[in-house]
Amino acid sequence: MKKLFIILLIGFLNINLFAQEFPFPPELKWWISEIQSIDKNAKIENFKFSEEHSILNQDSPISYKNRLYPVLKKWNYFGNEFAYFDIYASLEKNKSGKYSIYGEPDSAFGIFDKNENLLFIDFFGSSKGIDSFCWVRDNRIIAVGRDIINSYEDGLSDIDFIIYDYYLKNDGEIIVKEYTYNIKSVNMAKIKLRWVEQRTDYFEIN
Repeated sequence: MKKLFIILLIGFLNINLFAQEFPFPPELKWWISEIQSIDKNAKIENFKFSEEHSILNQDSPISYKNRLYPVLKKWNYFGNEFAYFDIYASLEKNKSGKYSIYGEPDSAFGIFDKNENLLFIDFFGSSKGIDSFCWVRDNRIIAVGRDIINSYEDGLSDIDFIIYDYYLKNDGEIIVKEYTYNIKSVNMAKIKLRWVEQRTDYFEIN
């Protein structure tokens, strides 16, 4: 009986340690709340580790000077680097004074130095991407997104919702860990996951 109790205790601790492996910032809790509106079990601790990959620093940093939109930037706390929602995105001002956001099917998340030189880039492909992100430390970013696994004629989709943990190492490398939670037959029109959909003061969503 004592042995069984110890095994259960170890298992419980492992689950909690796993759930706390990445610091989920309160600024992104609206994203989880949107998913919970269609699935109450979509809690942070129910996201499971899926995969890990690394990104190396650009050999020759590419200048994006005067080509980036301030609203798509989020600076780290030290102020020497900023992350950028999608380097392919463009904005168009409407008659209402608000902006529509456009981008290519293959989105790309970028990290730049303060002079707008591209340091790191993460490509997603046409079915995958991020909805929002937040710096939690100068060398740590948590992003949220989804991957469309299957799409059906009735407009529903099977979705892997993803939490990305970006860890910027001192040697010019980023380690990216992905944690996923799957929901089948999702009507994406019922939930607003992109941060631009939460900023109706600035963006006009078509």
